[in-house]
Amino acid sequence: MKYYLVILVSLFVSKAFSQSYFVLDSGITLSVDREGFVYDYNHHTPVSRVTIKGGQYLIEDTNVLVTVDQRGSLFRKFEILPESIIGKGSNYFIGANNLFYGIDNEGYVNLVELDNKMKNPVKFGGNFFTTENDFYVVNEKGAFIKATAEGVKPSDIIILGGNYFMTNRGVVYTVADDGRIISQKAFRVGIIQKKGGNYFVDTAGSIYTVSSAGELKLPSIPMSLRIPAISRLGTNYFMDGAGKLFTVDHLGNVFERWINYDVKSTSILSL
Repeated sequence: MKYYLVILVSLFVSKAFSQSYFVLDSGITLSVDREGFVYDYNHHTPVSRVTIKGGQYLIEDTNVLVTVDQRGSLFRKFEILPESIIGKGSNYFIGANNLFYGIDNEGYVNLVELDNKMKNPVKFGGNFFTTENDFYVVNEKGAFIKATAEGVKPSDIIILGGNYFMTNRGVVYTVADDGRIISQKAFRVGIIQKKGGNYFVDTAGSIYTVSSAGELKLPSIPMSLRIPAISRLGTNYFMDGAGKLFTVDHLGNVFERWINYDVKSTSILSL
């Protein structure tokens, strides 16, 4: 494999730890950190120019890659990007040019030319992807590692989520940041109906969250949250039809957040 490192130029300086973003119709871009707090650092994104989006990145037009680091800073780099993308997740995308682009927590991009064994990936989750026979997890350094999943094959997957997936036997597996793939067969989960980055809602109307360590949880939820009203889903946040905003932290806890904007005007979500 050939490895590359793209250094991006920071446009802003801030002190919060950001994991995702959402963009309002006006272009105002807000970031959400690991603890589930929401920040406004006066970032602006030209909505009409966004062509591809992921959990930690955007592509504007055909040659501008924008990433978000763990402090909420935006980075822009004019780069020769692939003409088409065959798959993407929260912190990576794979081009038809056979290059893997992995985004780390600092907003840097690792480029890796895939070897013959890894060509033709077939399934894409938030922090993982598969070939016909193997699982690969993309860690917080923007690097992929081959992972072992006992008792499951990529062909068994019927639903792909952010850091989880469901098999044709109805078993949920979670994907930890350190590369472990963990069976959650002890949980009786309905079919996954609504998919976020680190949470999902099943057909029984229950919301489950997944921690960064791969723990599946039935979390305590705010009294104001009506699960059937969840309508807009992002990496580690979601919104309801009334304009309420909720976030999910890295431990799998759910919080309601209040901001000085109408989230019903959100144009771009980080999924």
